[in-house]
Amino acid sequence: MEQEIQLPIKNFPKQQSIFDSPARFKIVAKGRRFGLTKGAANDFMKCALEGKFKKGLWVDVVNSNIDKYIERYFIPHLNKLPRTMWEWRKQAKMITLNGAYIDFRSADTPETMEGFGYDKAFLNEAGIILKNEYLWDNAIRPMFWDYPCQTVIGGTPKGKGKLFELAERGKDSNQPNYDFFTFTSFDNPFIQTDLIKEDMASMPDRVVQQEIYAQFLEDTGVVFRNFMEIMDAEPQRPMTGHRYIMGVDLAKVEDFTVLTVYDAGNNRQVYQDRFNKIDWGMQKARIAGIAKFYTDGTSPASVVIDATGLGDPIVEDLARMGIPVDPIKFTNDQKRQLIEKLSNWIETGRIHMLNIPETRTELTNFTYDISETTDRVRYEAPVGFHDDIVIAHALAVWRLNVKFIEPTEKPKTLIRLSYEKQIKEQAQEVDLEIPESTWNEWGAI
Repeated sequence: MEQEIQLPIKNFPKQQSIFDSPARFKIVAKGRRFGLTKGAANDFMKCALEGKFKKGLWVDVVNSNIDKYIERYFIPHLNKLPRTMWEWRKQAKMITLNGAYIDFRSADTPETMEGFGYDKAFLNEAGIILKNEYLWDNAIRPMFWDYPCQTVIGGTPKGKGKLFELAERGKDSNQPNYDFFTFTSFDNPFIQTDLIKEDMASMPDRVVQQEIYAQFLEDTGVVFRNFMEIMDAEPQRPMTGHRYIMGVDLAKVEDFTVLTVYDAGNNRQVYQDRFNKIDWGMQKARIAGIAKFYTDGTSPASVVIDATGLGDPIVEDLARMGIPVDPIKFTNDQKRQLIEKLSNWIETGRIHMLNIPETRTELTNFTYDISETTDRVRYEAPVGFHDDIVIAHALAVWRLNVKFIEPTEKPKTLIRLSYEKQIKEQAQEVDLEIPESTWNEWGAI
């Protein structure tokens, strides 16, 4: 039996404006942490207690998200009601409240929604779940044909897919069934704006525009843009008085070991090598040889190296060989900081790279995503691609100074020959035995 009981829940004005819209389809593009999910939970509970719907649907990315939101946003309020008024059926993923029920469904199994009708619905993280257009076209949209369902479709934009298409309908005054809302992260009055601004300082601009300001972007997921504009460096011999920094990403299974050297005086890349299927002893010899070659006249290049896992013993051996080693243990947060600095410095022209095809390929394919479980930015190469060059550059750039002094004199030993000849000459001088295949692979710029 329905009862008229109120809960002490209230959305802030911008949240509530979404649910007050009379439009049948309310499309929301929002920045992260705006509060759409909590607002939707509040609205479901409020409307159920007021008897405004009987059959509700909540669609989310994965089941683990559903459990999290139930525990965070529903249960604390429902526990204030008589137990006779509500029930959470975890196995069935359903809440019953005051004679109404809410089905919670995961977008990765759209077939579980087919054949049902609802009079109230919420599609969470629509930028993600509507990438599967089958979900909207074959599972969700047909269930509204015979029900006057009030539907909120919202999330952070993820490119110009189905959510963008629906947003355009919402902007069209000739489509009264659709309404469009857009909010930034700053529109949440309870958010700590100083923390957002602090994070924004290290984020690539497109991440800020999409994830904070809720903009629909064409190149979503792309981390490195406009890198061709900074690929004007040339291979260069070491110069006395110039400090050099080497970034090293060690091979893991089928990956490559990559060495990249920057002149810390002008932030220009001067050397790069990439190889795999070489034993650890040979790898250490090559790293040490290049580090000693790129000396400032006194000390070898500083080697910034991924010391996670297998990197530890190599770091110790290099140190015993007299190489200044700067080990970095990779965590998700550390990787994020490394990648975001590299991306920012590419976009702002603070570094200059050698124009090498494999470098271009990795920079092009390297992407970011937002973790569905942790809500954090995750950087990685797509399945089947490598990111060894990206990581090596990120390690080297991590130790470069924000401000640098342009050299007052032209380099006297600049080699304006092909990259192949340059590397061969360097290898000969440090007495390295490098297979001919390496030159064939990395010889030309």
